[in-house]
Amino acid sequence: MTEQTYNYFDLPLGESPAPTPVSAQRRALARELAAINEQLIRLDADEAALARYTEQARALRQGLEQHGHHSMRDVLGRLIVGQGSHQDVLDMSEFEILTGPANPMSPPVTLWLDGDVVRGQARFGRAFMGPPGKVHGGVLALALDMLMAKTQDMVENLGMTGTLNIRYLAPTPLNTDVEFEARLVRLERRKLITEATVFAAGVQTVAAQGIWISSRGDYRLRPEYAQEQAAGADSEPA
Repeated sequence: MTEQTYNYFDLPLGESPAPTPVSAQRRALARELAAINEQLIRLDADEAALARYTEQARALRQGLEQHGHHSMRDVLGRLIVGQGSHQDVLDMSEFEILTGPANPMSPPVTLWLDGDVVRGQARFGRAFMGPPGKVHGGVLALALDMLMAKTQDMVENLGMTGTLNIRYLAPTPLNTDVEFEARLVRLERRKLITEATVFAAGVQTVAAQGIWISSRGDYRLRPEYAQEQAAGADSEPA
């Protein structure tokens, strides 16, 4: 059976496919490293214990350094021409900052499409603290950048962030389920305009607007979303 191939421009943003056995182990390692990082913050341990942990961490680092890295140039090159493998997709997606399940810097933030809405969920621990007990505003800005970029799953072409306008309405607490939501507002040729909200424990903490700029010509709705939009317009009362 011929293995399925993948094209970079068809990949859903901020999502990783089912892991291979190797990727499952990479994700498990990343979660352990993330948990270690969380424990290190204001760790109440004596000098001898800290020295012992440092030696253990050094041994792990030296062990990891014995292995090479997959070439991102090669991975991206195969995906750009539509010849990427399942593992190439994982190498591209599962290390994304904040959303990558194999990235120890990631909570992770989970993103998915729900009809014409982008939804997200995360739980931020001590490593993401700004004010005492609260999530750093810059972390939320990064999460919103990735969330709103995912509205490009609804259009043809991909682009880069042009403008982010973020209003912080209330503090977002740590260790609380945080819910994200974004919508595509409109397309203006090469511009995609989107809005987003953040809620924590039922309280809206952030509102945001963003503009994305296409790098490959004008944005156009994908056929399935164009049909949905047209059906919605036809159903509106005159």
